[in-house]
Amino acid sequence: MATEVTLPELGEEVEDVTISRWLVKEGQQVSAGDPLLEIATDKVDTEVPAPASGTLLSIRFGEGEIVDFDAVIAVIGGAEEEIAPAPAVSSTADDGSDRSDSEFTSGETTVSLPGDEQDAQSREVRATPVARRVAAEEGIVLSSVPGRDGEQLTKGDVEAYLEELRSAGSPDQESHTEEAVEYQDDAASLDSSFVSLEIRRLAATYDIDLREAAGGRPLGTLTRQKLLEYAREHKGLTHLTAAPVDRVSAEDSGHRGRQGVGSTATQAGGGSGEPRERGETLVPHSRMRQIIARNMVQSAFTAPHVTTVHSVDMGSVTGHYQAQKAAFAQQGVRLTLTAYIVAAVVEGLRKVPAANAEWTEEGLKIKHFYNIGMAVALPADATGVGGLIVPVIHDAGDMNLMGIARQVADLATRARENKLRPADTQGGTFTLTNYGTSGSLFQTPVILQPQVAILGTGVIEKRPVVVSTGKPYEASVEDYLAFRPMMDLALSYDHRVLDGASADAFCGAVKRELESWPDSP
Repeated sequence: MATEVTLPELGEEVEDVTISRWLVKEGQQVSAGDPLLEIATDKVDTEVPAPASGTLLSIRFGEGEIVDFDAVIAVIGGAEEEIAPAPAVSSTADDGSDRSDSEFTSGETTVSLPGDEQDAQSREVRATPVARRVAAEEGIVLSSVPGRDGEQLTKGDVEAYLEELRSAGSPDQESHTEEAVEYQDDAASLDSSFVSLEIRRLAATYDIDLREAAGGRPLGTLTRQKLLEYAREHKGLTHLTAAPVDRVSAEDSGHRGRQGVGSTATQAGGGSGEPRERGETLVPHSRMRQIIARNMVQSAFTAPHVTTVHSVDMGSVTGHYQAQKAAFAQQGVRLTLTAYIVAAVVEGLRKVPAANAEWTEEGLKIKHFYNIGMAVALPADATGVGGLIVPVIHDAGDMNLMGIARQVADLATRARENKLRPADTQGGTFTLTNYGTSGSLFQTPVILQPQVAILGTGVIEKRPVVVSTGKPYEASVEDYLAFRPMMDLALSYDHRVLDGASADAFCGAVKRELESWPDSP
């Protein structure tokens, strides 16, 4: 009996899923548990294992397509087994309840038009989400696209039909566009479903109101070029260009979240958009860089950021580290200074619970568990820029130093090897970023929403420090200089939640924990 392949549980925080790469082709044998395909979410890239052994009979979504969470993406069965085509989705609810004539539910493939106009144009049209999006952007009614004996329409079918219209110079294309606009105006709820993920991310990055950019037309008619033209004209973003570029292969710049390098642009620039000077290179944004840009812009416009900086004497920690790292290694655990900082952060959160919280309009949602995210820098590409991912140490408050060190080493290794699971990046309540590993003294990190604070730690370096045996503000002949391993903490916090006193109280608790580290692990 054939086995349907669906997406694994990815968690509530995942917004969309894209097929990155199929590792097995149709007709090939696969064993249960073997990697079948790679998927990309807005959190992490991961592999989907085969749920059963057999032959991959059918692949229902191509690489680059956005997939519904409950979609059947492939079928595995016997080599001679026949499979039924993908089932049509009814326009009525499963519970029999009525829907309005113009109702559209995201993820379904049936669209109904109002009143007596339900003719051939309003018949059930089975199509992939990407095919619906492309049709909407090009102003094509799906019912006009030639079908394939009941099989669902794909992006390729819509593009082939569009190419036929263009090559024939058909005057019908304009009428199709007007028809689609009138149709979409009658079903305004279609708009948000027809806006591509790329368009939504561009709008979020540059703070653009999609309805203003659409100028009264359905949102589905917005294209990347139109949105960038609007940004240049109305937002003053004259540096943006919609010019086509030569992209590297998908294998180099796609599923692993790395940036690919485009070829050097000529002065003409090609196509629409602004020309590029000779000697310039346009590098297409990787999916990871687009996600980082979206999240950082969203955070900057969501929370009023303030940063407070404290210096910490790391002598106790470094002494303990040197004394204990061999013993930890004997138990198979690589001890790092990050583990000490995570443990100190937990103590700081216990002292100031508001730092382990989430702002809501109803009130402050304080978390009574400590899931500490740690930013991990990924290797740089040809442009010198790498990615950034934040795996989470869940329930760090229940662990001793040994447990935290084990989690730090495991998550960092799997992050750099691209082997994190979706659950490994979800549920964080506070984030730590250790930019000191690259030599930085301190930075002003951006909060990872919906958290209310993020702690940055700088490089540990020896500095001359005045050691006072009396009152700190009075001169004394007993004062002396010592060269101590110092580190700067930089806490960026949401000023809606924390103020200077509470933020400093948190940093003070972290500082005391690090400067008085106990003698035993």
